[in-house]
Amino acid sequence: MSNVVIVTHWLDGDVVPYVRIGSELKRRGHDVTLVTHCHFADMAAKAGLDFRAWDTPEEYARLVDQMQQSKDDHSFQSNNFSYDSNVFRQITESLEVRLKEYRIVDECSQRPDTVFLCKSRSSVGAYLVAEKRGLPLATVVGYPSEVASMLIYDELEGKNDLPRLNELRNALGLDPIDSWLQWESSAKMTLALWPEWYDHIDDQWPTKIDPVGFPLEQGKQAYKREVPKDFAEWMEKNPNPILITGGTTKLIDKSFYTNSIEACGILGQPTVLLCQYDEFVPKNLPSNVVWYKYIPLDEIMPKLSVLIHHGGVGTVTGGLATGIPQLILPGYVDRPYNATLIKELGAGDYLLPGNWQPDKIADMVKSLQQEKVVVSCRRYIEKMKANRGISVAADRVEQMIGNDAYVYSINRGYKQERKSGSAEVSDEKRMSDGKKPKLTEEQKARLRLSLMKREKSE
Repeated sequence: MSNVVIVTHWLDGDVVPYVRIGSELKRRGHDVTLVTHCHFADMAAKAGLDFRAWDTPEEYARLVDQMQQSKDDHSFQSNNFSYDSNVFRQITESLEVRLKEYRIVDECSQRPDTVFLCKSRSSVGAYLVAEKRGLPLATVVGYPSEVASMLIYDELEGKNDLPRLNELRNALGLDPIDSWLQWESSAKMTLALWPEWYDHIDDQWPTKIDPVGFPLEQGKQAYKREVPKDFAEWMEKNPNPILITGGTTKLIDKSFYTNSIEACGILGQPTVLLCQYDEFVPKNLPSNVVWYKYIPLDEIMPKLSVLIHHGGVGTVTGGLATGIPQLILPGYVDRPYNATLIKELGAGDYLLPGNWQPDKIADMVKSLQQEKVVVSCRRYIEKMKANRGISVAADRVEQMIGNDAYVYSINRGYKQERKSGSAEVSDEKRMSDGKKPKLTEEQKARLRLSLMKREKSE
């Protein structure tokens, strides 16, 4: 058996999938360590995983608050993602932070049979340790719009990141790299946490991306989570309620909650508000709305009538698995794009922020409860039963064990390929060789538009 080190950052949607995969690997007999924020220590323990934290509780609380503040930051509003203009990046990507993360990961990776499973983009410490120690590493893309986001980020900001990245590499005795995308796409295995039927893989990515399926699978829960007793009693008296949830992030407009709550007050249907942040909850809730800070969604999803949410991919997949109509009120990051996919699949609808008036939300909730919509949503129950994202991801990790083909190293052919500009080398050949085809101006414009739409709703 092997030593699997799983590395990730941020909130539940970026951590829970890895806990599920880690739990499956643990069940198969591997030693598994989860490296992420301290907030998830208890979750890891319940799943039987070893754990190392990036931070303290105070530092994690500041991180969550900084995410909320970033939505009002000038650099976010202007789509300026540069390090010098983005306070959040300066806090989370400094040389000091990266070296601290490197040391933490290195301490977990002393065994020669170590393999890494890492969230793409943020797992810099793991990339560096794997390269220094010559260990196998797989990166993971969590949602479809992330691929286009990284491509356009490379076009707009990648060259500006090079001096800092090479300063970091130099501090660790590693040779300089030639581009951000060269660095980000050098893993010999990249997994996508969605099935092919959900969305295509952006064919502009330099190397192969393997869609393994959603990280949601029957019988593969990380651990059993109990529904609060008083909530179970409330559900007995109020069957098929509406549920409002904005996930675990503070990167959300407060009107998401206030307007959704008012809309459900208009409807008069039993409604559950799931929100862990007091500042987002109005002091006076309608009589038909009850508020909980925590309920295990996986346990209650099948008993809901409609799901009103922010568009996070974890909530999206839970709704698909249980056939619940979804009304998505998306803002920021990948959520607007997820919303369009759900509408295209016939599994729900969405309203962009300019249309978040309570009466419009109420009307759409009513329309989503029509029989034809419910039938359309239920089609995905059987489809999701065939989803094996956790098992397949674990299979891929085991594929790396003892296999030198997956040892992380910088793709040194990348620079030569891009500089050659040879007319004899086709884009198709570059893709098959794992190199990035040069983007045309039209493609760059398309990617810029994609990023702006997916990072910030209209």
